[in-house]
Formats: sequence, structure tokens, C-alpha cells
Amino acid sequence: MPCCERCLNTDIRYFVFIDGKAVCRRCISFNGEEGESGFAPNEVDYNLSFKLTPNQSKISKACMELSFTQDVLIHAVCGAGKTELVYESIKAHLNKNHRVGITVARRQVVLQLYERLSRVFKTLKVIKVCEGFTDELEGQLIICTSHQLYRFKGVFDCLVVDEPDAYPLANNPVLEGFVRQACIGHLIYLSATPDQHLLDRVKHKDMAYLCLNKRPHTKDLIKPKLILVPLFIQFAMVYHYSHHFNHPLLIFVPTIRMGNILSKLLRIPFISSQTVDSDQLIQKFSQHKISVLLCTTILERGVTFSDVSVIIIQANHHVFTHSTLIQIAGRVGRDMHYPNGEVLFLCQRINHSLRTCQSDISKANHSA
Repeated sequence: MPCCERCLNTDIRYFVFIDGKAVCRRCISFNGEEGESGFAPNEVDYNLSFKLTPNQSKISKACMELSFTQDVLIHAVCGAGKTELVYESIKAHLNKNHRVGITVARRQVVLQLYERLSRVFKTLKVIKVCEGFTDELEGQLIICTSHQLYRFKGVFDCLVVDEPDAYPLANNPVLEGFVRQACIGHLIYLSATPDQHLLDRVKHKDMAYLCLNKRPHTKDLIKPKLILVPLFIQFAMVYHYSHHFNHPLLIFVPTIRMGNILSKLLRIPFISSQTVDSDQLIQKFSQHKISVLLCTTILERGVTFSDVSVIIIQANHHVFTHSTLIQIAGRVGRDMHYPNGEVLFLCQRINHSLRTCQSDISKANHSA
């Protein structure tokens, strides 16, 4: 039975035979130069402008020790500092002459992480590999989208997988194959909402499990307020908040069509997967040059804003899954100096996802 060297596919239905050679149609569109991870020079260390909390330090040390012998899942609430929890692991592996990579779901997160890790690991050549940045493929610490992992076959001794439950990695056998073939050592998964597949691996003791239910400022997660009103009342409420709210505000919509309509009516910038200048809009919002921003679930995770509140229009829409709702609520109260904020879920009915979101946030607060 043939096995694809790129995505590890073994399903014969996806193969065609050309000149006697099996070609996998499942990942045939992924072509390009291969990348390489170079070894780090001398002794690697990192620079933090703050100290980890005792809980963070405990998780960080445990992850570092476990990652040499097995895969690790760090289940940490939104805003708990998941990236900081793996700095010690990155340092330890690099100092063992291991090759390390970080893969994330979206391009914007690659760019943001690149800026952060370049400041933290100042002696390393950190590179970003994502859409628009594929010319430089050799570095000592590689940050890439999961789509770009096909370039790094058998490269990493330790690979950090950020938000494995997020689109596009979740339930995508091609990208999951890229992850497996890129890492010859052990994986570190980071997630606030791990899926059942990862939890089953923990249950069967196929992976170590570490949990952190408290943010560094020790304040509770903000519990969403469910407001049950008709759709036209939701629009009226959004109009009111967008013109009279005194803090930065993210307004999530379920569809691009609704976002485009509201953007024109309310004269508010809108970000979706089709937005050309999304990086510039995100930067302006971060710098408070824009106070209100409409968006789809493209901003549900990965990007961090200080002193922000969120509103979801039609929160009962099927696009807002349980994990998506938790991630959106998790945008609020992350900053040490701004631990509070508003989380409003406007809905026409209360469904299972909304109830489970509230329940899980309450459980995290009580178990912290």
C-alpha cells in the first residue's frame, strides 16, 4: 500500500499512478522549496520583561521535562500566557542541539509571534514562514502556518502546535499529516479548547496533560452576558454601543455578508478572510487609532488586544461553536492592567453552545 511522504496519506482512492509512481492527489497542490532548521549557537537563553507567576513557572518546568520523552498537551485558559509557558522548553531543546519549530493556525499569528520571539530570543535567527513570507526558509527558530509545514519534512526534534483545535488544522487530515511528518521528536500542543481527539490521547495515557485555569493577574475569566432579543434589536444595540462605548470594541458577526452591510451602515471598518488590508486594520485597532472594529471569527483567537470588550451579533448562529464562543470571550480581560471588560452575546435563542460556553467558563473560574 502506498504512503504519501508529504501528508502520510495511505488511502488508495487519493493516489494516481504516473509512469509507475504513486502520486497523492490529496496534497498535490503543495509545492515549493524545502526549508531547514539550523542549530543554535553557544548557550541559548531568553529575555522576559516580567516574571512568570508560580503557577506558570510550575507548568513551564513540567512541560520542559516531559517534552523530552513524550508529547504534551497544555490546556490553559485564554490569556493564561500559553506562549510564555514553552519558552523554557524551547531553550532546553535548543541547548541540546535539537531543532525547534512553532506552527500556528493563521498568518496574522505568525507575524505577531515572530515579533515577540525575536525580542525574547535575541541571539537566535527567528524566521517567519507564511503567505507572503516564503523566500527565507532557513533559521534557528521557525514559526510557520500549518500549511507551510510540508516544507519541513523530518526537520523538528520538538514542534509546538498552537491551537490544534482551530481552523484550518482541526479535522484536516492533510495538515495533520504535515505535522506528523515534520516532527521526528515530540509535540507540545497548546490550547484553551482542546478537542476530543487530544483529550482521548490524554485519557489513554498517550500524552502528558498540564492544566492552567488562571490568568497571570489572577482575576476570573469574564463570564458572557446572554441577551435574548430579536435581530433588529441586536442591530439597534450594536449601533448604540458602537457610537457611545468608551473602550475599544470588537463586534463579531456570523457572516461576511452581514459584516459588509453593517460596515456600510455604521461606517465601521470590517475584517474577514477577504480583507486585503487586515494587517493594517489590526495594527490601527491595537494602537487605538480605531476604536470599533467589525470582524468574523477570523479574530476569534491568536491576536491580543488590551482593554477590549466584545459583542457577538446572532450568537446562536451555527458558526459560533462552543470553542469559538470561549475564544471570543477570552479576548477580554487578558491585560494585566485591564483585567475587566464587557462580553455580550446577543442571540435570538439560547442553544447548547451558548450554555456550554457559560458553564465551562464558570468551571474554570471555580477550579482555578
